[in-house]
Amino acid sequence: MSVRAVARPRITSLLAIVTALGVPVAAHAQRSVDLAALAADSPTTTCIGSTTTPPSVRIVACSAALDSKTIAGADRAAAFVQRGQAYRAVRDEERAQADFRAAVAQFDSLTEPNRLNSAHFLQRAIARHAIGDAVRALADYDAALAQDPGNARAHLDRGILLARDPARLREAIAAFDRALAIVPDNVDSLLFRADAHLRLSELGAAKADAQRAAMLSPNNPRTIFLRGYVAARLGDNDQAFADYSEALKLDPRFTAALVNRAAILSTRGDHDAALEDANAALELDPDNVLAHYNRGYAHFAKHQYDDAIADYSEAVRHDHTLVWAYANRCLTRTIVGRDLADALADCDRALALQPGNLETRETRGFIFLKRGQPEKALEEYDAVLQADPNRPLALFGRGMARRATGQTAQGLADERAARALLPTVGQEFARYGLEVPT
Repeated sequence: MSVRAVARPRITSLLAIVTALGVPVAAHAQRSVDLAALAADSPTTTCIGSTTTPPSVRIVACSAALDSKTIAGADRAAAFVQRGQAYRAVRDEERAQADFRAAVAQFDSLTEPNRLNSAHFLQRAIARHAIGDAVRALADYDAALAQDPGNARAHLDRGILLARDPARLREAIAAFDRALAIVPDNVDSLLFRADAHLRLSELGAAKADAQRAAMLSPNNPRTIFLRGYVAARLGDNDQAFADYSEALKLDPRFTAALVNRAAILSTRGDHDAALEDANAALELDPDNVLAHYNRGYAHFAKHQYDDAIADYSEAVRHDHTLVWAYANRCLTRTIVGRDLADALADCDRALALQPGNLETRETRGFIFLKRGQPEKALEEYDAVLQADPNRPLALFGRGMARRATGQTAQGLADERAARALLPTVGQEFARYGLEVPT
């Protein structure tokens, strides 16, 4: 029932953040770019004919081309896609989605769809992918590759789409392999292949991709973050901490790096610094689930229980499947002692999501002891010890439950066994409001 028994802080995965990252340009600054920035090229050429134009310039170019109605047909649809991607790069998702939908509508209105070329199929695939039409997006990627098997972008984006399905990760890796065979130094292909390997627990392959990505793009916060994330998965928190810190030097607004560094700081016991990072992450992204969760963990460690409950509540409000937040809120409410019915409901929810969680069952036992229901507590501790006979918290709890039900000798034996494993185990129970027998 101590800090040791609470679920650990959590880190954000690469897949959760990598597609959201873009050029750090203010979302509403693009209109300040003068058309003179388009240099000698026409707006249409800059919009759909260039691959290196900054997003802010591309937005202006595409807007000028679309407003002038100098482009039509599939090229007009492509202009919507290009502007949508630029809006996404500057984190203006509402405008991006509007453009992607407009692109699909424009493609669908074409009178001769059989004349679409590989580039058109790719553009429509990107738009459909962005609005969540996965089945038709995949068909368009396949159509693009049927006409142009050497299109590395189509292989990459097809792999990203496949990787959304855990059952198709091998197919996704094959797509990333093909993209890298065409463009061996493409950092995005390495990033996404590393994530797929991580999700398959192929840590060696993920590490190789992470190191190569960081070598190719050492000033890119995504690549440094990836290297740190892989290091954390390999148990090297020192390297992970260093990489998250380096990523934040490159981009102080890198929310995932703040969230993950907060997790490491909490495991080191530096809870004040963890709170600083979590607070900074939440200033940037108020709905960030793991930032709330990790801040709750730090508040719990500092015995700021009401603040911890508030953060765990925010976490589960945004993610109803976050088992650790339910488990931790259950424990925290149990310690506070005024919401035991709610605490039990939290533990029940956590067990429904993760039936084998022994710490949650220990907490349920603790709730029943506090509620004066030793028989129910005994059931919980028996179940825990059947799975793992050497858990001091469960042994001591069962000892207390046995003594409360008249099984004094057995209870004393359990308590002696618990103290042999953890001499301070009685203090753990007393700290949270139970009268511990001597």
